[in-house]
Amino acid sequence: MNEPRPTGVRPGEHGGTSVRTGTRLRGITWDHPRGIAALSACAAQFHRETGIAVEWTARPLHVFEDAPIAEPAREYDLVALDHPFVGDAVAGGVLAPLDAYWDPVDIADRKGDSAGPSHASYHWKSRLWGGAVDAACMVSAYQDGRVDPVEVPRRWGAVEQFALRYGREAVLLAANPTHLWCTLLSLCEAVAAAAPDRSQKRQADGRPDWWRDTGIDPEVLAAALELAAALLRHCAPESLASDPITVLERLADRADTAIYSPLVFGYITYSRSRGRAAVVRFTDAPTVHGLDATVGTLAGGVGLSVSAESEFPGDAAEFVRYATSAPVQRGRYSTAGGQAGRRSVWTDDRINEQVADFYRGTVATMDRAFLRPRLPGYPAYQRAASHTLHTALTNGTPTGDIVSSLNRLWRNHVRV
Repeated sequence: MNEPRPTGVRPGEHGGTSVRTGTRLRGITWDHPRGIAALSACAAQFHRETGIAVEWTARPLHVFEDAPIAEPAREYDLVALDHPFVGDAVAGGVLAPLDAYWDPVDIADRKGDSAGPSHASYHWKSRLWGGAVDAACMVSAYQDGRVDPVEVPRRWGAVEQFALRYGREAVLLAANPTHLWCTLLSLCEAVAAAAPDRSQKRQADGRPDWWRDTGIDPEVLAAALELAAALLRHCAPESLASDPITVLERLADRADTAIYSPLVFGYITYSRSRGRAAVVRFTDAPTVHGLDATVGTLAGGVGLSVSAESEFPGDAAEFVRYATSAPVQRGRYSTAGGQAGRRSVWTDDRINEQVADFYRGTVATMDRAFLRPRLPGYPAYQRAASHTLHTALTNGTPTGDIVSSLNRLWRNHVRV
């Protein structure tokens, strides 16, 4: 790993202009305006303030979600990643720790202003491996103007009534293999929260208590599988081939039959006026038994990491510091369509007015969101488990068999 070296005068928070010019960095993110447009806008201003250029490349969402990061880390200085990849990346030595380049005050600032567990999700083995530039969790979504807010189901049992009233084709779920898996995990949390003690406890690494070292609690998993199977019966059949972008593009289409999604990753871009597209509104996820308290769901979001093979790791770390700074997150990053990783942006009244209360409508779920494991081997487990789950629910495999298969895959793939 390259040794830390001094960076120029910091932009964004403290002003000034770097004395170094001409450095060119390459970054890779995911192919959606929320991903590449916001980072490109930040890069343009960063270049003007420091003379350091950052050129961004985008890869498809399914690649971002499923492909290992070792290869892009060899080719790029900056890598946008999801937190479950951290364990593999650290074990493989492909990332440079940000704490080698940032002051402790920078880290403390981001920790204290994190949307849910976003900052913590990139802290692993006592080091910080990414900056939480983007925060997300699974929430409900509906088309503004075609669904009355009071009709949005607040508990999972009410989704059936919604489907009976508007038709099954009106309810769309992101349920391709990866996102059906994410839905199942969020349902596990909903089931666990409905237990008598209504506990939403977290383990030291951010995993929920129901996700043990031996796998997912069989009773919780079985109940969540039954809920998932019932949910699919009330959703449009094309849900099984849909990802969040597919779902939200359809919810934004005024002529589409789909008007509601009970669980999907929130995307702030669809809460802004976009020509003829309808505004999509987002709200907290349903609960199992109509609990008064909001239930957390699976955390997503994006971290910016520095490649261990970067020729300019200090400059790359400086860009991450810039893009995650409060003024940039609240300003240029948000203006360009970014979904902030800072909680202070989520609670900002001015910004909420611009995005149909996207943040205000979902911050309670975000505050309670849980992390997936970051243990080495987890990404391979998720790929295998998601396809096993998708096939099993499609084929009507008995619940007990699915539980056994998923926990057997865990033992085969993950190093605890």
